[in-house]
Amino acid sequence: MTLDTRKQQILSAIVSAYIETGEPVGSKTLLTRERLNVSPATVRNDMSELERLGYLQKTHTSSGRVPSNAGYRYYVQTLTPYRLSPGELAALNSAFETSVSLEELLEASTHHLAAFSGCTVFGISPHCPDGIYQFEVLPAGKRILAIMVIASGGAVKNYFYRASEDVTAQDAATLTKIINTVFAGFPIDRIGEVRTILLEHEIRSHCPKHIGIMQTIRKILAGVRDYELHIGGTENLLSHPEFSDIETARGFVGMLSTREHILEAMLNNLPTDEIEIRIGAENGLFNSPHASLITLFCDEKFPVVLGLMGPKRMDYARTIAGCNYFIKHLKTFIDREY
Repeated sequence: MTLDTRKQQILSAIVSAYIETGEPVGSKTLLTRERLNVSPATVRNDMSELERLGYLQKTHTSSGRVPSNAGYRYYVQTLTPYRLSPGELAALNSAFETSVSLEELLEASTHHLAAFSGCTVFGISPHCPDGIYQFEVLPAGKRILAIMVIASGGAVKNYFYRASEDVTAQDAATLTKIINTVFAGFPIDRIGEVRTILLEHEIRSHCPKHIGIMQTIRKILAGVRDYELHIGGTENLLSHPEFSDIETARGFVGMLSTREHILEAMLNNLPTDEIEIRIGAENGLFNSPHASLITLFCDEKFPVVLGLMGPKRMDYARTIAGCNYFIKHLKTFIDREY
């Protein structure tokens, strides 16, 4: 529904005041803060009408009003764009200036975006964006071999194989050569059962005493298809009064510890636009009416997802401006590096 100009101004002023103070907003407060050039009675009538339309709700402890989810939604849809300051731009740029791989960028970005927004930030990306790896096998103990899986972008994962007899540097060199001959240069999604059987045949032929490494190899093939999850600003939400009660805080901390839940919730609810705002309980990640989630989605060559979770009364204008700036530069980084 379209509101007339005055009601839009009053709704925007109430949401802005509530975001700033966290206190219900009354007509007297509104007239003190805003130059509305109307009588107190007119403001009260418009506030009552906005309440009737579902954009505001009255608290039990005050004559003031607070925004409803619909009020926040209308406010977000009619926001005046926020202009980032040079200092804010520099803070956001620093993540891109220090990162050489997507994994490093997501790790840095979650912390920089968290500091910028006051939110808790989740970053999700494929472990290896193009799916191409090199492998290095090294002795890591008397009967232990370390298998380094090195992504084309520089990210590294380590796996370990416990042998049934002593390992040598020659064993490691032989296995490195065999694995790279069969697997290296092939995107992981093209390494199927036939190539895995070929690898097993080559190990039986040239290094049979370590055929047990195949169990670890199969684990590697499953693991590197996975997504990386980075989390920044875990303490940010707990600093807001909406999350200060023990049950909400316990639920939030519990959610942070469930990596699989976060990945599943975010990857199964990808936005249709680059930036999507989910207000209150519709955030789909944390079951709380007090939390909102701004989701960033980039699918230039592979999916990258970021979620900024903050209180429902977050500073949407500034946070959305930062998200728009970030997504633009993320695209540039992916196009340049991949």
